[in-house]
Amino acid sequence: MEKNLIGLSSSYYGFKGKSVYDSAKSVFDLGFETVELGAGHGPEPKVWESIKRIKRDFPGKNYTLHGLFPPLQERFWFNASEGLTPRNLEIVQNFFRAASIVEAETVSLHPGFTEKLVWKAGLEPMSKPESQAKIDAEKAWPKFFALIEKCLALAQDVGCAFAIENIPKVAIPLVYSVQDFERVFQRFPDLGLLLDVGHALYDRKLFDFLDAHASRVAQIHMHFSRPEGIAPKTDEHEPITSLEQIAPLKAVKQFRKIPVIFEHSTNISEKQILAEKKLVEGFAKFFDFS
Repeated sequence: MEKNLIGLSSSYYGFKGKSVYDSAKSVFDLGFETVELGAGHGPEPKVWESIKRIKRDFPGKNYTLHGLFPPLQERFWFNASEGLTPRNLEIVQNFFRAASIVEAETVSLHPGFTEKLVWKAGLEPMSKPESQAKIDAEKAWPKFFALIEKCLALAQDVGCAFAIENIPKVAIPLVYSVQDFERVFQRFPDLGLLLDVGHALYDRKLFDFLDAHASRVAQIHMHFSRPEGIAPKTDEHEPITSLEQIAPLKAVKQFRKIPVIFEHSTNISEKQILAEKKLVEGFAKFFDFS
């Protein structure tokens, strides 16, 4: 039976102060069959019990994991460019432990940053953290590769897909260009692309990514942004409001087989999210599931 993998990030409710459990429940209560357990959650006690309870209470739903999840007991900005440090190794092991509990479809990460970033108190949702130092990109690549290799091995053990996300240049990613992604994909044939539509639109690279890597797309982050120079900030995370905005995604032939996750902050209403849900569900009918 075909799964409905159109979903919403739990971060949407996490940014509103809801717990991991209540965020997942709110996503399902809104009418979604899929939730992405995301990075927009603060520290909370007994988070492992909450994850197990989510799976127990909502066994027929679908799950993906993204970013740093589950939340740590103290704020920490995960950076794949630093490789398998003891802290990062613990994080990725817990990431896939959570994926195993909920039987996640996909696990995804940001592709590392070329600055050492720290969490700043009072940081607003989706804001850039504080930079402490530059990271030498060429020295970071082998560390990044080691972390990806470990994640792919853990994904194989869990039985889920693993993908890295395209993020805007302003966020100083280690892996940025279509050619950078090709370098990674050549080394790791089983690695997927988390195509963030808003990020790609902001950097005017959506067609570039689709031309080069449409078959690699293992998950989509769905939201709209005007391009750099017009948008007042990096990727506006606005709702999709027309089929024209997402028409290029017809290049992703596996659209109905992969998670498509709406990713928004608190400035977007539930009504707007439900409107784009209806629009994207209609768009999905263009694809042959066979």
